[in-house]
Amino acid sequence: MKKHSFSLFILMFCLLHVFSSTQDVFADTSSPPLGYPLGVSTKTNLTAGGTLYFNTDQLQEKQLVGQFLAKNITSNGSSGLSKSGFQNYQQSLRQWDREQIDPAIVSETITGSDIIRLYANEQSFKYVDGEDLHFYISDLPTEKQLKDALQYYPGLRENFSKRIYNDSLESFPTFVDNGISDFSQVTSNIQSVSDYYAGLIDTEEAVIYNSAVQSAEINTAKKVVNPNDWGGQSSIQINVALKKGVTAQAVAIVDIDGRIDHFKNAQDISINYTNYDPDTMLPPYVIINYKHFPSFNFSGSTFFHATAYPNLPGDEEYKFEGNNGIFFEGKYADQAVPLIKSDSHTISEELKDKTYKIATHLVHNFNDEEEEIKFRSNASIFIGTVLAPRASVILDDTQGRVLGSVISGYDIHTNMPVSTEESTGMFDYDDFPGLGDIINGEELEAPVKSGEQFDYNGTEKRQLYSISQKIPAYSQRFPIQTLKITDKLEDAVELSGEDVSIKDEAGSDATNRFTISTNEANELSIEAKTESLADKSFYGKIYTMELVGSLNLNQEELIDPTINQIVIPNTAIVTANEESKVSNEALLKVDLIKGEPIIVKYLNEDGQEIASTEVLEGKINMPYQAKAKEISGYTLIKTPENESGTFLTKEQTVVYNYQGHLNFSAVPTQISFGTHDLSEKDEEYKIESKDKDLVVKDTRILGSNWQLRATLSKSLTGNKTQRSLPEALCYVKDGQSFPIRVDSSTVIQSAVTTTHDEYNVTHHWTTSDDGLKVSVKSGEVLADQYSGEIRWELYDVVPND
Repeated sequence: MKKHSFSLFILMFCLLHVFSSTQDVFADTSSPPLGYPLGVSTKTNLTAGGTLYFNTDQLQEKQLVGQFLAKNITSNGSSGLSKSGFQNYQQSLRQWDREQIDPAIVSETITGSDIIRLYANEQSFKYVDGEDLHFYISDLPTEKQLKDALQYYPGLRENFSKRIYNDSLESFPTFVDNGISDFSQVTSNIQSVSDYYAGLIDTEEAVIYNSAVQSAEINTAKKVVNPNDWGGQSSIQINVALKKGVTAQAVAIVDIDGRIDHFKNAQDISINYTNYDPDTMLPPYVIINYKHFPSFNFSGSTFFHATAYPNLPGDEEYKFEGNNGIFFEGKYADQAVPLIKSDSHTISEELKDKTYKIATHLVHNFNDEEEEIKFRSNASIFIGTVLAPRASVILDDTQGRVLGSVISGYDIHTNMPVSTEESTGMFDYDDFPGLGDIINGEELEAPVKSGEQFDYNGTEKRQLYSISQKIPAYSQRFPIQTLKITDKLEDAVELSGEDVSIKDEAGSDATNRFTISTNEANELSIEAKTESLADKSFYGKIYTMELVGSLNLNQEELIDPTINQIVIPNTAIVTANEESKVSNEALLKVDLIKGEPIIVKYLNEDGQEIASTEVLEGKINMPYQAKAKEISGYTLIKTPENESGTFLTKEQTVVYNYQGHLNFSAVPTQISFGTHDLSEKDEEYKIESKDKDLVVKDTRILGSNWQLRATLSKSLTGNKTQRSLPEALCYVKDGQSFPIRVDSSTVIQSAVTTTHDEYNVTHHWTTSDDGLKVSVKSGEVLADQYSGEIRWELYDVVPND
């Protein structure tokens, strides 16, 4: 054993590293302190709250090594100078570092000459290369006791003296951390540890376990017989199913009730670990509480079996039917990987490594046994730590052996050798995960939330967030009454309860296990249903919740050309009973991308573009507003329904429809027929000049009909003479003359619109015989300048009008 002050890596009783002293010592608490699952007996091979008796007569030629703790150590032999390898590790493999096993024995006193000689023997307390090991004795033997014991071996007095570990009990962290100040408290410490584990199961269930275990069973309802044992023994069958894919170490605590007939005299213990690979996984811890037994079952033959069963494919699981009387090992023999077969006095080399691993992780707590516990079977080995808080233990190697630590609140009588290899079979606390999720219920984990990243495409629904929630393992001691996940969503997020889907870790739909709703504050609520919380299969799983919805982003953000991405942070809160945990912050990242353009067209009734096309550009879901144009010769007749809207991922076309007009593009204001001499005969005069052509433009739908008509507003009249020529002006077409009068209109042109180009009515009047003419008869006119006014009129006519 080492002092605190010597090393940060050494503890008494071969602890590998020092645990810092706790302020709450075990004497004042109901559970063992951290790092000491078996209290002060942790990491010992033999611990006796009373006296540890070594039968030195029968240990003469045998190796006896390990970590021993007792109030008193004595010998019930009288062999003189022992030849045994008492705490002698020479010619052994280095299973233990020297610092781990020195001092090797701790006691308050040692009594008897034989034990003093054993402590002083030249062959005792030697490490691998002959280095001295030490012992701690609080009250050393008196000078007289030493003299009497070593009177025939005076040379051994120096050996005894140099092996003494000179320090106080307060220097040992194991004692300090367990609240022990003297050896009289060791028994109460052992009993407290035993009572603690025995008291953990206070329900009707006979087994409890941590979150690494899927389920566990003990055959309380029916007798199970192991047909492989001699005579077919009644079996205590413990089945433990580990969770697939879980790397955490399993812990199961089992109560065996001796008032049950098929347990009362059972001599077979069968432990089956399913979904367990002994080559890659840490061994499960199993603590067995034996209660209400009228006598110790295992004084005679004990048949020990432990078996591993690898994962079955997919979701398939092993079926536990111990409570139907089914012997598990026989049912799944083809899958079995043997760990322990303790049906002989030795352990086969093939199973040695696996058996030792299980032994160091198995505790038999004989909590209320008060009579001596005797191991007398020479046919088998008892596997695992023996914890006997209120009974003495007798280990008779001629009849029975134990592979594991032996801890008694009272005395231990032993002639059982312990080899260096066997000393490694003590209870192993190094990887003990503690009982946190058994005694307190599994810790509630915070939700894990993630946000999606995508290109914004408007209000189309898509997955926005996902929430993964681990439901704690089922605990009857600490039931979950309510479990709810709440998620306050940003105003831009739009979703309803119907948009949330939930799957378990196997990918199966689990939505119906929850009640899902949203409220006016845009808060999402996902609450486990009462029937789900009452179902054991609901627990210990990870449920993934997919939140599908849409986004309605702020238009100012969409319009702002400097914003290309919007990030919406979000957290979820899980509350189980009164405990709440907040998730990580999930970021929903929305990339604002350019939408497809808006093409704005201006068309006439023929579908022809009558103004330049406009192209509007912007980000997806950004609003747009198209505008009509004032177009000469046209009137807007239809405003499109999509005149305003939002940019999308597809191109959109906005069409303004216009109706054309029938108009004059140009009308002459002066037409001159020239200056002529009076003639004695009838004359006809053509146009000599005009300031403009008479031009018609018809922008109406092609195929429209129109007519140009002329009416005299004022007949040709002499400016001086006021002589009127009412029949003088006419229109000639194809050699036929049509008078233009004041009281009626004359058709000048009838046409069907075949193009929206301008139509020049008068362009050929000066070069052909057609057109306006002045026709006068001889003697009808006087010398004068004549003028008149023509009113040109356009008519929309129907065909054949």
